[in-house]
Amino acid sequence: MKFLLALALLVTTNAFAIDLCSFEQTWELDEALESMNVRPLKVSDNHKSFTNVEKQLIYTTVIQQDWRAGVSMKEALEIFGDYYDGKLGSNSGEIKYFNVKGQKFAIVHYWPGDNEYGAIFKHINNQFHLIASIGDGEISCK
Repeated sequence: MKFLLALALLVTTNAFAIDLCSFEQTWELDEALESMNVRPLKVSDNHKSFTNVEKQLIYTTVIQQDWRAGVSMKEALEIFGDYYDGKLGSNSGEIKYFNVKGQKFAIVHYWPGDNEYGAIFKHINNQFHLIASIGDGEISCK
């Protein structure tokens, strides 16, 4: 009986194994997560209440685009929020937190001009580490 329980745990654990960098497009990653029944633990999209850590994730994400490299934190938050005349735009970004096989990830993405841009961070030792950039929906691992 113990063997069957151990085997079931092994199969279940491996079923949730995922290499985020094995996907070329974000839609492929989304489909894989969905097929494994992995749903976000949290979606942070209230732009008025981002934490300081989330603001730093957003800043790091926005400056991944070469033409945004010199922007300030305030400018990055405005770009991420797709603000126009002080109002939050329809293409504003969000942060999705996932737990996959005991590993925590954050996917930070937004849609300037309807194209998806963002970054994927892995949570290690209570810090988020950049592991991939997203440009035009394509995932580029670091």
